[in-house]
Amino acid sequence: MSSSSAESKMALAKIVLSTVGSIVVTTILVRSIIHYYNPLELHEYLFFGFKNMFTKFSNQLTMVIAEFDGLVNNEIYEAAEIYLGNKLSPNIH
Repeated sequence: MSSSSAESKMALAKIVLSTVGSIVVTTILVRSIIHYYNPLELHEYLFFGFKNMFTKFSNQLTMVIAEFDGLVNNEIYEAAEIYLGNKLSPNIH
């Protein structure tokens, strides 16, 4: 292997590493700026939108029902627990 070929491979490796490093640092900087200056509500709205976009094609559905409604038991939770009690295995949460 000639030395010029090794030198060109080394130069290409340096360019690739420099480019990847620049992209990573820019991504971290942009993420930090967005996280610092955007209100939490906007962040949650965007996250929900992206999550919706990616889960739109899923055939599974997750529903979360709170066990308590304030200080009293949630009737919807109790009804779901009774209905699903004999349909699901005890290992499912």
